[in-house]
Amino acid sequence: MNPKPPKRPKSSDALSHHADSLKANEVPRAVTAFARKDTAGHVIKRHSHERDQLIYAIQGVMTIEALGSIWTIPSNYSLWIPAFVEHSVKMNTAVEMRTLYLQQGTVKAPSDECQVRAVSPLLRELIVRAMTVPPLYNPKGTDGRLMQVIVDEINQQQKLPFSLKVPSDRRLAQIARHLLEALDESVSIAELGKRVGLSERSIIRRFPLETGLTLHSWRQQARLMHAFALGEQGKPIGVIAQELGYSSTSAFAKMFRKMFNQSPREVL
Repeated sequence: MNPKPPKRPKSSDALSHHADSLKANEVPRAVTAFARKDTAGHVIKRHSHERDQLIYAIQGVMTIEALGSIWTIPSNYSLWIPAFVEHSVKMNTAVEMRTLYLQQGTVKAPSDECQVRAVSPLLRELIVRAMTVPPLYNPKGTDGRLMQVIVDEINQQQKLPFSLKVPSDRRLAQIARHLLEALDESVSIAELGKRVGLSERSIIRRFPLETGLTLHSWRQQARLMHAFALGEQGKPIGVIAQELGYSSTSAFAKMFRKMFNQSPREVL
C-alpha cells in the first residue's frame, strides 16, 4: 500500500508551518513564502536578505524605510525590495504580513531600487495560497506551477509612487522624522529649525535639494500617506479628509490624486 501524501497545512496553520520550517529565504527553491502577524507599533529592525523580497500585508498598513526613502504600504499594495538592501519595517496598525522571497533574477526588477506595486485580487489569492505550500515543494509539480504563476503576476504589477525621500543631512532628517511622528502638529519652519540648530532660510533652501520637495509639500505628502492607516481603520473618506485638516472631501481627493495619481476610493 502506498503511503498517504503529507497533509497540506490549513491556511490558519501557515504561520507556524513556515515559521517552524527552514528559513524561507534559505530554502533551495526559486520562490518561497513566509507569514507572520504583528501588533500595531511593532518594529522590525534594520536588516537585509540574500534574496529579492515582495513584502505584502493582507491586512494592515506598514511603513518601510530603505535606500534613504520611506514607503507607507496599504493592504492592497506591496513593496519590492531587492536582495541585500537594508530595510526596517514599522507596523502602523495590526498587520498580517505575507512575504515572498525570490532568487535573484526570478522577477524582472531593478536590483538597486525599491518599488511599490499594486496587488491584484488574483495575485492576492495566489499569495494566500502560497502560504500553504510546503517549503520544499516539487518545482515540477502543482506547487511549482503555482509559484510560476505568481512570478508571472508579479511581472505584470503596476508600479506606484507611494514614497518619501529622507534627507541625508542629520539635522534635516531629524526634522523629517519628527514630522512623521507628529503629523497633527502645527509648527513653523523657524521653530523646527531652532530644535535642530538650523535657520529657517537654510531649511527652505536645503530641504528641496535633498528630497525633491519643499518642506510644506513633504509634510503634506506624509499626511496623505497617513490616510492609508486611517482607511484601514474603516473610516469614511470624508472623516479622513477632516482629520487630515482638509476643508472638504473634494479638496482632499484633488490633492490625493495629484500626489499618487489615483483617487482615494481606488486606494483607501
